[in-house]
Amino acid sequence: MEEELKLVADFDMAMIEDFFLPLDRQGPGSEEVTKLALSFINNLSPESKIADIGCGAGGQTLTLAANTQGNIIAIDLLPRMIARVNERMKQQGFSDRVTGITGSMAELPFKENEMDLLWAEGSIYNIGFRKGLNEWKKFLKPGGMIVVSEVS
Repeated sequence: MEEELKLVADFDMAMIEDFFLPLDRQGPGSEEVTKLALSFINNLSPESKIADIGCGAGGQTLTLAANTQGNIIAIDLLPRMIARVNERMKQQGFSDRVTGITGSMAELPFKENEMDLLWAEGSIYNIGFRKGLNEWKKFLKPGGMIVVSEVS
């Protein structure tokens, strides 16, 4: 008997949320790695629009907020993760320019050519690397960037 292949979306999301919620980061990387990746981006300003896609509990969102001046939308599918992101931003003094919203990376709420930076640290696998890049690029302004990372 062949075992049925399950996607991440087929799992019990409450179980996934319970497991990952207490962690500062839900994927690979560190504050230092996030800062290193940001060091290659030099066209951000206080007017920049940044999205942290699949933000989880906001570990990298905090690093983005502390090391950029733009407005950040942190988006994740799990509502309790977003509640934690918003609380962390409030505690660190970033809630004036960082907003966490619940939503799917497969249906981002952005307009075409709206964003300066799309950031997906350890999360793009949820919809697939190729699909994510192909679908998200329309949201970038000319000269905008997509930054993604994965384990491999």
